[in-house]
Amino acid sequence: MRQFPKILVLVLLISLIGSTLLFLHSTSDYQNVGTLLHSQTNVLSHELQDEPTAKIEEGYIVHTSHCQIPDVDLWHPSILQYVRNNSPSLACSRIATKPPLTYTEDDMLYINKTNSPFYNGSLLFCEYVEIFRPPNNDFKFDLGHKRVVFTEKVLVKKEFIKVYCYSTNNTLMYQNLHAFTPTKPLLRHMKDNLSLRHKRRGYLEQLNVLMVGLDSVSRLNFHRQFPKTLKILRSNLKAYEMYGYNKVRDNTFINLTPMFLGKYVEETDWNETNNEPFDKYKFAWKRFADAGYHTLFAEDAPSIAIWNFEKEGFHHPPADYYLRPFSLAMASTSSMWTNYKHCFGGRLETDITLEYVYNFIKSRQRAPHFAFTFLTRPTYDSVNQNTDQSHAQFLESMIRSRMLENTILIYFSDHGIRRGDILSTYIGKLEERLPTMFISLPDWFARKYPQIAQNLEVNQHRLTTPFDINALLDNVLRFTGIPKHPSANMRSISLFDKVPQDRSCASATIDDHWCTCLQQQPVPVSDKKVIRAAKVLIGKINKKTAAHHKVCARYKLDEITDALQATPTHKLMTFKLSMNDVIGRKEYYGEEAIGRVTMYHVTIRVKPSGGVFQGTVKYDSTTNSYRSSGYISRTNAYGSSSFCVKDHSLKKYCYCKELM
Repeated sequence: MRQFPKILVLVLLISLIGSTLLFLHSTSDYQNVGTLLHSQTNVLSHELQDEPTAKIEEGYIVHTSHCQIPDVDLWHPSILQYVRNNSPSLACSRIATKPPLTYTEDDMLYINKTNSPFYNGSLLFCEYVEIFRPPNNDFKFDLGHKRVVFTEKVLVKKEFIKVYCYSTNNTLMYQNLHAFTPTKPLLRHMKDNLSLRHKRRGYLEQLNVLMVGLDSVSRLNFHRQFPKTLKILRSNLKAYEMYGYNKVRDNTFINLTPMFLGKYVEETDWNETNNEPFDKYKFAWKRFADAGYHTLFAEDAPSIAIWNFEKEGFHHPPADYYLRPFSLAMASTSSMWTNYKHCFGGRLETDITLEYVYNFIKSRQRAPHFAFTFLTRPTYDSVNQNTDQSHAQFLESMIRSRMLENTILIYFSDHGIRRGDILSTYIGKLEERLPTMFISLPDWFARKYPQIAQNLEVNQHRLTTPFDINALLDNVLRFTGIPKHPSANMRSISLFDKVPQDRSCASATIDDHWCTCLQQQPVPVSDKKVIRAAKVLIGKINKKTAAHHKVCARYKLDEITDALQATPTHKLMTFKLSMNDVIGRKEYYGEEAIGRVTMYHVTIRVKPSGGVFQGTVKYDSTTNSYRSSGYISRTNAYGSSSFCVKDHSLKKYCYCKELM
């Protein structure tokens, strides 16, 4: 047999490789062909590449193999009657008729004598007494017997005080309460020793922690009602927003216990019958305290505080600096409250609480500290009430004073609004389950540990829960700088690590009625809504080539080869309320909410080209409208059928008329 020259064999081989590469180049989305059979059974699970910079699929805030959460309109028609745009931030300036007579700076208390004419009589002197917490009691406060008299200013060494000012005829003309964060020498010595011991264990980067919680604020409502704070978090602090942060239980207590303890309440010894105090549990603030951190715990609205409402609270102060005795004293001074109990002595209760946090951090910038504050009153029963100005000013002050340069900041909520007619809509139910969650790292930390920053970027669009925040706090406390590779079946995953893309509500232990991931199921290709969705998809393809209509054919539907629909779970859509936290916990269901959003993922063949395309179309039952959402992929080869256009992005869509 005649042998081919080696050079000829080489030429033929190069030619064959070149032809193959050309064919692959002319086949947009060719790589999808190999996975087409899999995508027919689970089309909605086609995951964006698991890379740090991966973009989220349009139309979704989470789009992973086991969870897809739709991106919904901030001002969806179904909720417009319930939410307001540009709601003013709560303020007291118009309510308070008299300016305060006393004020504080650091550990000094001053009399502002220029304001004395606003009060009856001529000022003679002022005095203060200590406010303190009685032993083993989280529901009372006591006043000290020692009275400290002053006429201009005085150094205060107590945490909480009540001030009385008298006129020249010895008549009480003014009273107020002030909070301080004085240095406690014995505490400081003990903390220094614990901190040194913690460092010797080999942990790196002793970051401070600041957690600011807002009751009942969904991610979407934070965007509506806190635009100034949102801008600072995003622009100034480069915070990561956890779009798929899903609550795991109904109310504040049973969502924040997993956040700070890493357990569901029913996994502890507590229940409604024994109602024991919570001192024995290793909440995050206690774990940080044991490692030498100075700790702060501050809530407003003491009658409905998280671990106190219908509960025993703490027999011993849970943190080194505990605002509750002061808050109880404020609550008992009824004459000083105005503006529906939002303002005390002419100041927002929110501002008073945040100032306490600010002063604590200011005096401990060089010492490791953990601060947790939770603000309930302004937002827990109103979707249109906010304290945006207060939070924006608080963050601006912290940034200006460079008090966050070694701090991980967590701005969050427990859940969305749980009351009101907005919950009769699908959007309202979605918001109730998706509270706001922002995490900000110090700039130097993000640069030094880029993998952690990349993981947080990815986790923004993953399914996450309060258990992950508890794991994150443990990671901060015992920081090694080495990211782990958790599996999807882990309930608690530190957000410093990459949350697996195959995590589901089941593996995250989120009950069906709280799960915001859409439920997928096949749907007949003859379904009227599927046919409508297919036509919308074709319309979008034709729109892409409209500018080249003289050379590109206009497509028509040839066949729908496959269809899936993704909808909210039946339990989510019909859930009404949950009773009891542990004993006899029961959920009640009723009529389905209005405003259902359904995602249709269809595979179509078009004529005249025979091209096969896949895409997603969102159906909104409120407006009875269909809209193509996201990327349209072509799953079969188109070869040279689009030779008449040079724009590579159009080649998979165009079929040249000359071929007809």
